[in-house]
Amino acid sequence: MGKFDSSLTRVQPVFKALYWQDTTGEAWLRRLLGMAQREAGAETVAVPAALGYLAAPPQFEFPANPPKDCLEWLITHPQALVSPPENEWRKWSARTQEKRKALLAGDPAIQAEAIAELQKRSRLSQRAWWRFEGVTYVDCALLTETTVIFVEGKRTEMGPSKRVLWYPGRNQVLRVLDCAATHAQRTHRKHYFVILVVEEGLVRGDPIRQAEIEGVTWPSTVRDSLPHLTDEERTALLSHYLGVTTWQAIVTDLDLGNEVLVDDVAPLEI
Repeated sequence: MGKFDSSLTRVQPVFKALYWQDTTGEAWLRRLLGMAQREAGAETVAVPAALGYLAAPPQFEFPANPPKDCLEWLITHPQALVSPPENEWRKWSARTQEKRKALLAGDPAIQAEAIAELQKRSRLSQRAWWRFEGVTYVDCALLTETTVIFVEGKRTEMGPSKRVLWYPGRNQVLRVLDCAATHAQRTHRKHYFVILVVEEGLVRGDPIRQAEIEGVTWPSTVRDSLPHLTDEERTALLSHYLGVTTWQAIVTDLDLGNEVLVDDVAPLEI
């Protein structure tokens, strides 16, 4: 957050401008996806010729759940979890604390109870004691009749967030990709894609930021971020990650005008 908040200075202004340009998305949606690039040597991701019209305006901070098999993996691998700091524990009820501590200690009865609770739920409770990954709030969701497109937008951030409470090995972009697949399946949409959008000037001259972006598709990152999937399933999921582009490229190639890129957020007057 702050005066350079990427949501307010990049994500919302750019995607609102694109929507106002054409509310169906037909004039810009496929062009936008074509701008994202993967690392050298990566297989080209096939984007369908017809994506369908936008079913709604761009959705910002769109809530998306992880797949159940990810949540089950976290339950059945307590040794892979990292216990949160004490101030986080104090936010939970005594019952939740007790059950989570028992699960972290490897209690098989508590683990079986958690799996049974997870499997019987048609809708995932956000506050369930057995839930070790929360809702992901996607920076921008573009939804057509056939396609889910999740956009992860950065500006001054160094790269994908690593602030995950229980399982810090889960890369943010791959987490969003996992959620995109789940949302497409749940809403009976045929296609899903994820793109990453970054600030051109900061990335171009910063090898650390470049490494963070390239690291999304490193085999070790993919393996650690998607431990609930087989190697074949990881490869299939990764084929829906289109790669990265920049805010400046979007503005130029889609004729938005540089004024769309907000310099900073004015402080609130008190």
